[in-house]
Amino acid sequence: MVEKIRKLVNLIKKENGRIALVTHMSPDGDAVGSLAGFYLFLKKVGKDVDAVLKDDVPYFLDFVPGIKEIKKDFDGKYDLIFLLDASGFERTGFELPPAPLITRIDHHISGKAYSEYDLIIPEAPSVGSLILKIIREYDEKLLDQDIKIALYTALLTDTASFRHANSFRWAFEDAHYLVSNGLDVTHIASMVFERKHLKTYKLLERALSTLTLDGNIGYIVIRKSFFEEVGANPEEIQGFVSYPLSIIDADVGVRFSEHPENFWRISLRGKGKVNLALVAEELGGGGHFNAAGCRLMGREHEVVQKVLDTIRKYMKKSP
Repeated sequence: MVEKIRKLVNLIKKENGRIALVTHMSPDGDAVGSLAGFYLFLKKVGKDVDAVLKDDVPYFLDFVPGIKEIKKDFDGKYDLIFLLDASGFERTGFELPPAPLITRIDHHISGKAYSEYDLIIPEAPSVGSLILKIIREYDEKLLDQDIKIALYTALLTDTASFRHANSFRWAFEDAHYLVSNGLDVTHIASMVFERKHLKTYKLLERALSTLTLDGNIGYIVIRKSFFEEVGANPEEIQGFVSYPLSIIDADVGVRFSEHPENFWRISLRGKGKVNLALVAEELGGGGHFNAAGCRLMGREHEVVQKVLDTIRKYMKKSP
């Protein structure tokens, strides 16, 4: 990994052209934090860089430094594009713009390879952790307070407050490093987790009425009509998947969310009994062993049954 990071750092140092950074649609804390942190770093070292994001930043991440400079689309041609926290460019929601070099920085084990500079480290607790290593290799004196806030937000959210991680040691080492350098992590946690709207709880009330345990799979359904009834947005459902997962007899928790664009977004969470990355890949998505997701078209009962059947298929293959 060290050699890969050094190779990537050398690429950044030599690049004098236009750079673009992009991450996946429906961005989570790791996507936003790593995008913003990397953008602020590249700006600081004098690069001509754009950060691009298809969807709006969720309101509970509106404190992350740098997000106001994120663009809604690419602007012309680029010399280098970094794809962050996404298994493939199709997950960004954009057509691939002209660029001689695309490089992927990710911790999802599945996905496409783009160049010899790709940094794919499945053991990383977050993509923000990989950006932190890149910056420290480049010159850790460049890590200012704004960059630290962005990268810690990525780490905090993608480990579910350090409850899940591909490497707990790595996660806690990063947290210790950032905290030891004067970061107010209490404030960050409060901004992310303690600013719920009343309509979020109204939405949760309706969603919990669908809570179901089917064998050892718990699931919850959030219909399009629920959003309309309470005036909520899709970003309000962050964390809802924890409710079916927390059922004592559930080994897997699933959140089905119907979106206005007539597709279902499926979030999968597990307790170490089944490889959910493989489940999501079969359904056209991706992720990690205990946290994955995908999008599906279809009627509610068809989508639910397809996902449950796929989970059971991989449960049978698990030791």
